[in-house]
Amino acid sequence: MMKLFAVVAFVAFVAFASSDGSVDYPFSCVTGDADTTAASCTATGADDATAKGLAFCHGPNADADNEYTEYGCDECAKDENDADVAGCVSCAMGTAGDPNEGCNEYAAPTNTFQCYKGEDKTDCDAAVAIACFGPAETYEGDVTALTNGGCGTCAAARTAASDAFELADCADCSKTLCNTSSAKV
Repeated sequence: MMKLFAVVAFVAFVAFASSDGSVDYPFSCVTGDADTTAASCTATGADDATAKGLAFCHGPNADADNEYTEYGCDECAKDENDADVAGCVSCAMGTAGDPNEGCNEYAAPTNTFQCYKGEDKTDCDAAVAIACFGPAETYEGDVTALTNGGCGTCAAARTAASDAFELADCADCSKTLCNTSSAKV
């Protein structure tokens, strides 16, 4: 039993130690536009603990309207002030789930936008997809929750209004301020 352990330990040492005595720590990070796109990464250190301490992934932070879109191995690139480039966040391996699993999970970017609510431009919660609603061109009713329009989809607005209008009376649109205040959608 002891000989088997010694052989396994030796094989593990040879597999993870490079020729200069340093140790490689393999891990993976998300690198594309979905969790299914990942890359094999390696951090190298003087010993196992040092190598693991150097294992980082990076990706966009969760801020709305973030123009940074790169995911990958290693920490964020640095700007001229030695700070992470704008919009990037680094994460140490092992901070989420399995220590060999990427900590930089893909998240669809969100955008800020506005929709009309009545005559007023209203700031909407940041979302992956812009969604405004208003009355359909054929609507002749007077349900304020529909005639005012607002942020979100017709289905969500109908639920919030306790089903006070029919979905057929509502129109969705997907551009900022697309539910104009002066005309039906």
